[in-house]
Amino acid sequence: MMTIKQNRRGLWVAGMAIWLALFIAFTAVPTTHAHVRVEVGPYAIVVGWLAEPPVVGERNSLTVEITEDEQPVVGAAATLNAELKYGAESFRANLSPTEIPGLYTVDIFPTVRGQYAVRLFGTLGDTAVDETVRPEEVFPASNIQFPEPLPDTRELQREITTLEANLQTMRTLTYAALTAGVLALLLAGVLFFKRR
Repeated sequence: MMTIKQNRRGLWVAGMAIWLALFIAFTAVPTTHAHVRVEVGPYAIVVGWLAEPPVVGERNSLTVEITEDEQPVVGAAATLNAELKYGAESFRANLSPTEIPGLYTVDIFPTVRGQYAVRLFGTLGDTAVDETVRPEEVFPASNIQFPEPLPDTRELQREITTLEANLQTMRTLTYAALTAGVLALLLAGVLFFKRR
C-alpha cells in the first residue's frame, strides 16, 4: 500500500515529466510562418500560400483572407491591390475572389527560391491599407523531388552561360590559329618562290 509521501512523489515526477515534455515540444520544434496575420483597423488580414511548401517552378497562389470582427469581408477585390516583390523585381496583381467569402487569391508561378514580400494596398471600407508581409519562403524543387532531384534551372543557366563563354573563347582561338596558319603558308610560299 502506497503512503501519502510516495503518492506525492509520484505526482511530482509525473508533473515534471509533463512539464519537460511540453518544454521540449515548444522549444525543439521550429515554428513556421506559413501564414502571416496583420491587423489594419477593424480588419484582420491573413496571407499565405495555397500549396505548402511553396516550391520553385510549380504553379501556386497566394491566399489573402480578410475578416472584420471575425466575419468574412466580400468585395475587397475592387478596392485592394497586391504587389509581389522579390529583390528589386515586382509584380502587380489583382485579388481574385474565391467561392469562400472573404478569401482571395493571387496566382503566381515562383521562378526563384527565397523570400517573397507581398504588399497589400488600397482601402477596406473607409480604412486605408498599406501593409507588406512575408509569407513562407519559396524552396527549391529539389527539396521534395524523389527519387532523384532534377537539375536546378538557375544552375543550368549558369552552366550554359559558362559554356557559351568558353565556346566564344575557342572560336577566337580557332580564328587566330587559322589566321596564323594562313600567314605561315603565305610566308612559306613567298620564301619558296624567292629561292627559285
